[in-house]
Amino acid sequence: MSQALRFNICDTERGWMGLVFSDHGLRYTTLPRRTREEALREVAEMGAVQPMPERELADVPERICALAAGRHENLAVHVDWDGISGFRRRVMETTMTIPRGETRTYKWLAEQAGSPRAARAAGRVMATNPLPIVVPCHRVIGSDGALHGYGAGLPMKEALLRAEGAR
Repeated sequence: MSQALRFNICDTERGWMGLVFSDHGLRYTTLPRRTREEALREVAEMGAVQPMPERELADVPERICALAAGRHENLAVHVDWDGISGFRRRVMETTMTIPRGETRTYKWLAEQAGSPRAARAAGRVMATNPLPIVVPCHRVIGSDGALHGYGAGLPMKEALLRAEGAR
């Protein structure tokens, strides 16, 4: 029988982030929130009912903080892909290959995921990304080179890119 989802709340340079773990790895992250309470409320809405024991966290919260500050290439943690398959998973996995400090377009993302005419669909995958920061949707921009859509707002997307040294 599967355990309930568990959570950890970490304080990053960008705000409070909720991390939600299943028995199989990291399942969800919240975008940085202004308060710990906002992050707690959001992880509860995701179904996380109990805190993750400190001994099981290892250094994941520290690595998430480093990612949010633009100091890590990737998280290198086991992601629980349960319920994410096909095109959506290919888009998310491809997004994880975009190097820190670089950007790619939604069109590029669709092409790399094997559906060159699905730029809008790739954008929809990014808009519903359950693992922001870990799956760095902030590194995906419009074909016109402009920033488009981000759940925490374009200033947050811009701040994350700037912290990574993106041009």
